[in-house]
Amino acid sequence: MPKTCPLCAASFDCSGCSGGACWCSAFPPIFSCAPAGEGSCLDSSAECLCPKCLTAKTRDHIAQFVDTQAVHSSAPQKALACAGQPLIEGLDYEMEKGLFVLSRWHLLKRGECCGNSCRNCPYGYKNVK
Repeated sequence: MPKTCPLCAASFDCSGCSGGACWCSAFPPIFSCAPAGEGSCLDSSAECLCPKCLTAKTRDHIAQFVDTQAVHSSAPQKALACAGQPLIEGLDYEMEKGLFVLSRWHLLKRGECCGNSCRNCPYGYKNVK
């Protein structure tokens, strides 16, 4: 069903968030601690947002409520709960010169430093030799 984003007025398709078949169901279900009125289409009380606005809102929410430390000694529980979810461009990675650059969020979902000197390592490169 065609919808209009209440934030940017972009048109987008929504196949029904309540049924779990919508594109937004791939986004991490981390909005339970969002203040009232701060929901997304993952929150049935709010209007659906377009992919661009939902990605931005999710990034902001992660920065405010999940990724609150410069260096993490362990992954926040909300990040670990989202491990294994599909990758979302702009949230889990960016493309740079044809290469994937993993985000802090994606690396937090891993649970620990992998030792590969990832640019956005949230664990302070503690396993890098």
